[in-house]
Amino acid sequence: MSKKSFAVCALLALIVACQHSFRVTGFTIPRQVPVRFRTASAPFRSRADAFDRSIPQSASLATEGITSSSLGQVVLQKMESSRDKALEFADMFALTPAEAAFYSLFAAIREAVPLGLKGQPFVLRHAEIEKAMHQESQWPGFFTMKDLEKALSDDFLDAARGSTDNRKGWQITDVSVPRGQSFEEARMTFQDVQAALEKGTVIFNAAGAHIPKLAGPSLACTESTLLPCALNLYVTDAGKRTSAPPHTDKQDVAVVQTSGRKHWKVYSPPNPAMKPTVDIFARGKGDDSLPLYILESDLGCQLLLETTLNPGDVMFVPAAFPHTTSTVTEDDSTHADKTSIHLTLGIDHHIWELDYLCCRRLALRRANVKDTALGQTGEEDSPYIGAANEVTAPLINDLFAELPLGLLGGVDYAAPVIEHVAAELERISREVDETTASAVGASVWREAVERLRTQGMELLDIHRDMYLAALEEGQIRDEEAAMTAHLGQAVRRAMTPERMQRLSLFRVKRYFDQIDASKKALQQWSYARVEPEGEGDLADNWALTMPVKVGDQVEADLGGAFFPATVSRASGGTFDVNFFDGDRETGLERNQIKLLAPPAPQGDINTSNMTPKQLKRWKKQQEKTK
Repeated sequence: MSKKSFAVCALLALIVACQHSFRVTGFTIPRQVPVRFRTASAPFRSRADAFDRSIPQSASLATEGITSSSLGQVVLQKMESSRDKALEFADMFALTPAEAAFYSLFAAIREAVPLGLKGQPFVLRHAEIEKAMHQESQWPGFFTMKDLEKALSDDFLDAARGSTDNRKGWQITDVSVPRGQSFEEARMTFQDVQAALEKGTVIFNAAGAHIPKLAGPSLACTESTLLPCALNLYVTDAGKRTSAPPHTDKQDVAVVQTSGRKHWKVYSPPNPAMKPTVDIFARGKGDDSLPLYILESDLGCQLLLETTLNPGDVMFVPAAFPHTTSTVTEDDSTHADKTSIHLTLGIDHHIWELDYLCCRRLALRRANVKDTALGQTGEEDSPYIGAANEVTAPLINDLFAELPLGLLGGVDYAAPVIEHVAAELERISREVDETTASAVGASVWREAVERLRTQGMELLDIHRDMYLAALEEGQIRDEEAAMTAHLGQAVRRAMTPERMQRLSLFRVKRYFDQIDASKKALQQWSYARVEPEGEGDLADNWALTMPVKVGDQVEADLGGAFFPATVSRASGGTFDVNFFDGDRETGLERNQIKLLAPPAPQGDINTSNMTPKQLKRWKKQQEKTK
């Protein structure tokens, strides 16, 4: 059993054990344990429903071709013009001026900044942001090591540690493993994090959902972009020559430095055609090495930006732009805490497949048209590898382009956006392959866009509720702290049954389950008109029971929720998988892995997306079956 799954079981058991005693040293796992999940209260949800989210639609075309520094100035101007709206947002949710500034930042990005392959990096300095907002931004010190220590004390959190070898792909390992079966032995401690920092950067994924203090910025990003967004937290000791080796990400991210200092290098994207079997949005992760000498010499990527971020500074890095980091070692007496902490707030188009490439695949499935050009009809095919990387550069830019941020807005606001996206989707699809596109009914293009918009709005609501629930939990904890301030530390930190059920591990899982259900509903909709031969004979649980092989695109259990992954090892009834961000999970059982589609008949296996090693292994398997 994986460490994360073990922790889930341990905590579920502890809830029952705590009903009898607050001093639990060991327990057995019961068959069934009722768990109450907390969601956002009605007052919080009504505030979210009442908030006016209409802001100017993206004007990215007006900024194309301008320099990085001038783009930063445009963003600052847009931040200033959105200040009143940001303060209204903060006032409605009882947030701080710092969180209002997060809203302004992403409102400006939504209105003015090109994203993805058409984007460019830029930096905003702390003093410039304060001038634009006409107030102290409060981002220096917004989240510190003291805040992290408190978060770990209050909750049951999980984290990963990134590798520091800049000659290899970025590898991710767990920060801690359970030391026993009691609550205190199972959860990660501040001391575990400090020990991990000696070896590399510590990463808290989806920290805005788990840590109440980071829920405000996450909500601000989500509300201002009208897109389900996520916040990750990165912690690095000073003096690390490489805190993250060169890699790319699926998200367009705004990096906000809150403590310490970090040095960054950002490069232009590599040509996908030079290595088409690798996801351009996950270069330098897992088994894909992207050392600087390859990046600069072999791939010809240009250094676009090199800078050091100080507390309160912001940097924007578009999706697919390689970057590497180190921590500054020179003494800076103005910052007592040398540990670097930064927040990355991601605009997650590609995470939720809100781009033209994925929308095209959805339309072809819905129309029951085989994708002979790119080979991406099946759910098991990764959209970002294979033939899609071998079309012309302008077509790659169009295919991988994000759908407009206004798509998930209100009906009146989104109507012209839907028309534009449907027309653009058909145009791009015809450029890929006229024959395939002509086989798709004229109404299907718009139908696919509208269905993808429906799912996007579902995900948007789920993320809003998740962050509102975290904010409410933060208020409850503050009230509890005030009421117990006169008591001893042991009493204040006692993990009562009621507090146990409010841990983020349980609170967040409910929303992850809703996300899984939404994704499954979209998949079922896309295949509604498809009747593969023999599929009617499949068992209801085929996704959890049919054979899985190395290289399969699957969804794997990561802490109780399922996320996209690739099978890297299959032996003895257990499996290892690689997640898109480089994280690995080992020793998974078959019921912890979901196939995305039934295995293709042997003669219909698509080999275009296989790596040379996978293709060689597959050919050997075919020879054995002859």
